[in-house]
Amino acid sequence: MTEDAELLAHYVERGQEPWNVSLEASWLDFELRAWVKPRLPERWPVTACNIGIGVGLWDDWLGHELGVAITSIDSDPDICRRFRLRQVRERHPHPAIVRCFDASTGVLGAGRFDVVTIVGSTLAEAVDRAALERRAFAALVPGGVLLIADVGNREPPPDADEVRRLGEIWVAFRARTA
Repeated sequence: MTEDAELLAHYVERGQEPWNVSLEASWLDFELRAWVKPRLPERWPVTACNIGIGVGLWDDWLGHELGVAITSIDSDPDICRRFRLRQVRERHPHPAIVRCFDASTGVLGAGRFDVVTIVGSTLAEAVDRAALERRAFAALVPGGVLLIADVGNREPPPDADEVRRLGEIWVAFRARTA
């Protein structure tokens, strides 16, 4: 399959998923951006990392918002390859540095990032959630910030700084500063 055919199949598949075009997904996207934007570092240049690429829209936004090439990490080789290909094909102004490994067991590097984000289902899907959070926090420079947004329809985590709801869906936010 050619790269163009693969990307077209990806877009068509993603467009057929009811969640990705739902009111709830749009609401969640708005809430995530509204909560994260004022918490991003004000100093420049800034180094940023997102753990859990998914379809890559969060990584696209974060790189565009910060005006830098962020580091994007995911454990799925197909997601990593497709995201890298899509950013090049779509001419993203700040294409991500894509690293493919499990961030809960792999090395992020100590003191590398001003901001690390973990959003959506990444923590719920992690083999070791606590290890992932520890590694993400350890990757921050002094004064750096770890921004976590859990999403679900069960009870939100008790350690959330803030919870926003839309019907049964919620997003719970936490910020930790190194």
